[in-house]
Amino acid sequence: MKQSILEYPHIAEGILEQESVYRMLGLTAEKLRATLTNPDYAVTEYHKMIGKVNKDIEATVERVTGFGVKMASAFESLSVDLARVPTPVEFNKYCLTIAEEFWRHSKPDGIAWNETVAMAVANRNYRCYISQVVELHAMLQLRELFPEWKVLGSDLLDNLMGVDIVVETESKRLYLHVMKNSKYSFMAFRKKQTRGGLRDSKGKFHRYHRDFTGDKTLMYEGRPESSSDTTEFINGLPLFKAEWLETQLLLFNTFSQFGEPLADSQKLIYMENFLSTIRKGEAA
Repeated sequence: MKQSILEYPHIAEGILEQESVYRMLGLTAEKLRATLTNPDYAVTEYHKMIGKVNKDIEATVERVTGFGVKMASAFESLSVDLARVPTPVEFNKYCLTIAEEFWRHSKPDGIAWNETVAMAVANRNYRCYISQVVELHAMLQLRELFPEWKVLGSDLLDNLMGVDIVVETESKRLYLHVMKNSKYSFMAFRKKQTRGGLRDSKGKFHRYHRDFTGDKTLMYEGRPESSSDTTEFINGLPLFKAEWLETQLLLFNTFSQFGEPLADSQKLIYMENFLSTIRKGEAA
């Protein structure tokens, strides 16, 4: 039985791609924190929708589960292009171009691309940006706290398994979900387990059945005014406190109901077989 996630070729491919981005950026948790102190990295305020028509358009935007493969890897792609972490404004501009192309092609609910759609997508982009920064910082911080463990992630693990970070300790594998501590996030997380899938090169969608058994969440606060043991804020961006992350991971590693033994890899076997089947079909 395989002991590490990196022993599964199709899964490892995506992880190694992301690792190459991390190496190129040369980031540490402290370097990222220093970057985020620049005023250009301050988060943008949410644009509130006024009126039923605009709120209905916003609801349609939120129902779209994804804006294509390019959007899923937008943060990493833009980081490579810029050779640094993008600012919120840069990220939003980049993602709006992708979203508009997708929207004009698919036209959800028959709604044409307009200023209201763009504003609703921008709200979603800025929310995504915060999540990406929190996840990146958590990844870097965990690697520094536990250098003897493997701390990994990839777009495929996120898009298929719905998992943000995978940690392999000396005895087990932990699947972690990074999320905001809010009612909306809890509702989205519950729906998240029923979603998942991938379009092949021919455009056919393949449903992926997610399993969150034994998974754990890392929840950050969403408001700077919140007094919290979990979260600090830089320019309005939430970041996990190192002491809290360390305590949580040591706790997760202690109890058998969290995660899975390294030799018990049913989730990875399912994902590897899923990817293998799709890629064989593409090659045929």
